[in-house]
Amino acid sequence: MAVQNYTVEYGRASTGRTALTNVQNITVNVGRQAQLDQYNASSATITLRYPTGYASPITALVPGTPIRVINSADSRFVFFGRIDDVRATYGIPYAGGVGNADYLTISCVGALATWGRTGTSSYAIPADTIVGQMSTVYGSWTLLAAYYYSGGTSPSTSATTVTSNFADWLNKVALTRNARINDIDQPAIGLPAIDDYPLPALYDPFYQQTALTVQMSDTTNNATNQVYDQITFTSLSDNYYTQALVAPEGFAVQSASTGANPLKTLTTNTLSPSAASALDYANYLLNNYKTPKVAISSISCLANAQNTMKLDDLGLGANTPGEQIGRILNVVFRGTTYSCIIEGYTFSAVPGEARYTYHVSAADLNAYLILDNATFGKLDSNRLGY
Repeated sequence: MAVQNYTVEYGRASTGRTALTNVQNITVNVGRQAQLDQYNASSATITLRYPTGYASPITALVPGTPIRVINSADSRFVFFGRIDDVRATYGIPYAGGVGNADYLTISCVGALATWGRTGTSSYAIPADTIVGQMSTVYGSWTLLAAYYYSGGTSPSTSATTVTSNFADWLNKVALTRNARINDIDQPAIGLPAIDDYPLPALYDPFYQQTALTVQMSDTTNNATNQVYDQITFTSLSDNYYTQALVAPEGFAVQSASTGANPLKTLTTNTLSPSAASALDYANYLLNNYKTPKVAISSISCLANAQNTMKLDDLGLGANTPGEQIGRILNVVFRGTTYSCIIEGYTFSAVPGEARYTYHVSAADLNAYLILDNATFGKLDSNRLGY
């Protein structure tokens, strides 16, 4: 077991990054906590002592500057985003250009913040594949680059008009495919103007659906098992519905239901390319949520407790910030192995100590059928597609 140390760096990769000193506290939130939550921008808050900052401020610490949090030992990412706000708190005394009680708090956001702040009253996007629509948006709004991990061909989506902001549109695209969003990703696109900043990435449910090589365990502690000290099972009311209404743009609302009134209704707005695909999706949602379940919702691990530290990336490797999202994570609890899907994570660190909490949904709440797949290949309990 070893102490895990984390470094905060600011600046662009193409022009050079600089590490901050005197960091006292880091908190990070990436992704979402529950399966049906809408995605908001990931966030981080960094607090550091700033004893010489009043006399010699760090001028690059302004909104828009890229910033990242990495494990100092192996350069694994915890967070990659932009500075959103900076607040200085000055203390007493101040002598000789030094304020020993001065602190700086840096608030940071992931890429979805840029998409959410880019608004429009009327921007038409023609019917196309998801990749095609992303290219259309990028062609008009050069700050809005995104990446789609399809696991095959890029599926079709209907025409739409964006009348609010582009984060809402991206959430709707993700909902149409039941995809996850990671807004601290850094895909290898090869354009410095893009590579210097985080991008939102959408992970199709059929992308990389093999279990992570690292799992969670309540007893085993080695290179392939990260030991946890807290686990939560939850029965969420938002994971139980007896009617699904899917409202696709350009087509009639499609409905699927079971049981007697009063029905508990889940309503979604999608970019389904046809009424038939919207109905398939409604049936999928009903099949997925019609039975109440108690399942694992979070697992929390102390970084310093690991014999071989893998919590930063769960075995995915360097330069994969946030790419745990949407992956299958096996959790061993009291002799039983539970398969879960990672929805997001929180991270906190102070000097000498760090903790990860992974927020998950149960694999049987992700009941799409993938043939020959150990987790999603169960006949009579999954749907082939939508």
